[in-house]
Amino acid sequence: MSSNFYASSTPGAVPSSANGDRDRRAHDDALWGAFASAPTSTEFCASWLALQCLQVADVRAALLLLEQASGTFVPAAVWPSEQTDVTYLAPAAQQCLSERRGILLPGLAGAVMVVAYPVELEGRMLGAVVLDVAERPAAALQQVLRQLHWGIGWIETLFLRRQNGDDAQALQRARAALDVLGVAAEQARLDPMAMAVVNDLASRFACDRVSLGVDRGGRTRLLAMSHSAFFEKKSQFVTALENAMDEALDQRRSIVFPPGADDSRGIAIAHRDFAATRAVCSVVLGSRGIGVGVLTFERNQGAPFSADETMAFEAVSALLGPLLESRLELHRWFAGRFADKLRGWWLHLKDARRPGFRVGVAAALLLLVSFFAIDGEYRVSARAVVEGAVQRAAVAPFDGFLREAPVRAGFVVKQGQVLATLDDRDLRVERQRWLSEREQHQARYRDALAKHERANANVALAQMQEAQSQLALVDEKLTRAEIVAPFDGIVVSGDLSQLIGSPVEQGKLLFELAPLDAYRVILKVEDRDIRDVRVGQTGSLVLTGLAGEALAFEVRNVSMAEAEDGKNTFRVEAQLDRSDLKLRPGMEGVGKIEVGEQSYAWIWTHRLSDWLRMQAWIWLP
Repeated sequence: MSSNFYASSTPGAVPSSANGDRDRRAHDDALWGAFASAPTSTEFCASWLALQCLQVADVRAALLLLEQASGTFVPAAVWPSEQTDVTYLAPAAQQCLSERRGILLPGLAGAVMVVAYPVELEGRMLGAVVLDVAERPAAALQQVLRQLHWGIGWIETLFLRRQNGDDAQALQRARAALDVLGVAAEQARLDPMAMAVVNDLASRFACDRVSLGVDRGGRTRLLAMSHSAFFEKKSQFVTALENAMDEALDQRRSIVFPPGADDSRGIAIAHRDFAATRAVCSVVLGSRGIGVGVLTFERNQGAPFSADETMAFEAVSALLGPLLESRLELHRWFAGRFADKLRGWWLHLKDARRPGFRVGVAAALLLLVSFFAIDGEYRVSARAVVEGAVQRAAVAPFDGFLREAPVRAGFVVKQGQVLATLDDRDLRVERQRWLSEREQHQARYRDALAKHERANANVALAQMQEAQSQLALVDEKLTRAEIVAPFDGIVVSGDLSQLIGSPVEQGKLLFELAPLDAYRVILKVEDRDIRDVRVGQTGSLVLTGLAGEALAFEVRNVSMAEAEDGKNTFRVEAQLDRSDLKLRPGMEGVGKIEVGEQSYAWIWTHRLSDWLRMQAWIWLP
């Protein structure tokens, strides 16, 4: 650098040539040493700006503006000294920041130029450096801009170092918060979870005591205290601690006492009274924008809580808040949750900005009142099955073997149509035997009459009459060997097509027949509803096969109860109003018997009330 620079920077000193070179090298080495070993960002920026002024000739003053955490740009360094007035460089800095490019402006005197160059990192404006230099050719000014461009890389390195440090600290805070969350999630109940959390936090952050309080109706109540299984809830210490927690919860912000140099975290009166000579920090645990609890950290000896520690506590509270809220919801009784719901609905109802909610509540109340005030038709529902009005059984007339069975269940038959035929070969043989015996007895009878043997004649006559009776019995069996339909109808049950040649016993049920033009409905009413069913009541029936049509019926008889599917049901007979329907016996559906009018509330709740009364009768002494 020229001797003019040293003359301007150190007025009154006129060094010789040798001494000047030696002093210049010593000055350069001192600047580079300060730059390389700068312990703080302020000293780093000051030494960097001095080096830039050393590289550029004839610099009268320089200013370095950098962005702070609040998003504003403040002077980070001023050259040649901190007392130098550089306010006249502010317009150039502002223009450089707004246009995001290097600019050249005339200075206060016509022979002086102002050079400004932006500091950017990945498209983000970090600040600007402004130099007040003597007038020089355009090429020399471009050289100044290049020098600033290359030198600004060190400032970018400073910001990258800051960012890496912040990222490392954020990562460490996140890791600690996740570890605490893992400890809390291992406990299913509220009290064990609170104790595990405060003990872990106390050991993790080297605190003498950590306390957890939860919000109960706008007041904080102490829930757990580290390394203390029990504590006196009405003690003076607990009251002071809860007051400090209330102070943080009311302000919805973290409170540190004693506060740091750059700490402005609100009112800390209760913390001051509670802390005495200790260091105290309280952070709010929030969920969905609502404070649900407070963590208070205490340290009896050592330095107060730093900003980094407070940020770590806040990271823990951010993750722990929703989990604490869920545990509180599980811990509370139903009445507490219901009270919260009612309180929330009441607040919505008073809110003039929610007219739709008011209309909905009014409509719900009106509907509820109508349930009790308006009567409806009460009907008893029951499973229903269609049967024939008359069901005739076809049984085996005698012991024998099945020869033919041309029909089975579901066949429509005419009167006199053969349903089944029994094998009559043994009967025909027996008939021939009895015919032969009758002829023999008749011959003996005639011979006895011819010989006038009255006693032998009477014996032969009796034997002949016995044979005639047996012959008549066999003829009757032969006549009944064919089982025919007694009337036009449908075979309801019976399928003997797979039993041809098998023996059948006398009286065995072979078929059941029902007429096609006469039906009845059997309703299976449960015993809890049978009290309302009377003969003569009407109703409607919907069959599965005729789902689109409701059939009217009238109750004709209420029969005895029978067990079915584990339930006690009554067999209620009903007669259909129409006989021209194409029904089949065995069709099922649901029938509803019209009992009378009752309120809709009673219709929908009477079964529940009956069950409750029954359970009360069972359990009450």
